[in-house]
Amino acid sequence: MTAPTSARATPSSLPVILAAPENPEQSTWLRSEECARAGVTLAWLDRAAADSGDINALRAALTAAAPDACVLMGDGVVSRLLWVLADLHDIPVFVLVTTLEQMNNLTRRQKARPDLFFIADPSLLPAALRDDRYGASVLATGHPARDLSPLGPTADEARQRLLAAINRWWRGELSVSPPELSIVIPAYREAANLPTVCGRLIETIERDRLEAEIVLVDDASPDDTYAVALAQMWRSPRIRPFTKTPPRGMGNAIRHGLQQSRGQFIAITMGDGSDDVGRIPEMLHQVRDQSYGLAIGSRYRRRENYEAVPRLYRFWSAIFRYTTWALVGLRLRDYTNAFRLFKRSILDRQGLEGGGFELSPEITFKAWFATRRIVEVDVKHLKRGSGQSNFSFLRAGPGYGRMLIKALVCRITGRWFVLDW
Repeated sequence: MTAPTSARATPSSLPVILAAPENPEQSTWLRSEECARAGVTLAWLDRAAADSGDINALRAALTAAAPDACVLMGDGVVSRLLWVLADLHDIPVFVLVTTLEQMNNLTRRQKARPDLFFIADPSLLPAALRDDRYGASVLATGHPARDLSPLGPTADEARQRLLAAINRWWRGELSVSPPELSIVIPAYREAANLPTVCGRLIETIERDRLEAEIVLVDDASPDDTYAVALAQMWRSPRIRPFTKTPPRGMGNAIRHGLQQSRGQFIAITMGDGSDDVGRIPEMLHQVRDQSYGLAIGSRYRRRENYEAVPRLYRFWSAIFRYTTWALVGLRLRDYTNAFRLFKRSILDRQGLEGGGFELSPEITFKAWFATRRIVEVDVKHLKRGSGQSNFSFLRAGPGYGRMLIKALVCRITGRWFVLDW
């Protein structure tokens, strides 16, 4: 008996892609030499068959070409007929999506290899996120004949992205959906910092080959944070940006991000660039492989890690630390750092309630009572890239105190006190 072929096995030949332009301009959008350099063999639909618009002629042309996939550059009669024929013959299609009507009508035919849908217009990015295939077979590539810079790819970059996606498709290397890990980033007035944060995260994800998504949450910012977040979609299919309405607050933004995320493991990092996101793989290892319920990025176990933390912040953190030791019995060095990674399942029973910075100690306490297994991973606190921190002890203090009292009640009664005040 012949062993089944792995879905990720590398094919021995190049894919043959049949292009179906609807006009002379579209025939310039892909170039044979560029395709060949990207590992794709480009063929063209018979011109006579395309001009005739006759379905029998198109069927004969498709049979003669015997392509591995068809790329449709428009939404006219020829493209629609060829799409139907490709579906009937179990041939994947690559569709350049330029209108909301196309976006709303993307088919879900099951094939040996999936169809690919290339988002080519910036206005379609929010709609693309509503498709559960986004990041796997629905991809933001840009338009091979339009310059979308400065917030999007140029035409040359779009062609390279499109061809690179086809190459990954052929090699069985498309991203897994849903991902294993969701990295949630709350962002309020962080337009200047998001590109740097996303760049660091993409580098970490690719270096360690993590199956992860990046969930950006604009917390109703008055600046162009959301526009910059949307622009990050062009950089990687792993990035999924959202915006929310008031009330604002770091906790509210994180909770919104949790609702949009798909991973069984959740990491939280700030949009100001102060977290050493290169430590996420180690934190994931501790939670996934060592069975900890929560891994906290700890700044206070080594002096060199907290040198960039303001003295006043370190003072109040120490007060909270010693008070927690006494009241809750949980001995950690850093309870409040928002940079953390945990199993989504630890929140299944009680969920989260904090709307501000108090969400961090709330997660710490609930993870402790749910699993009794918390680990600290040494991280260096970095200087934020631009702007000023929104944190204030005067505003955050009452929330911290409320969570501490609830943790004390839970220690005594075994139940988390859910009545808010």
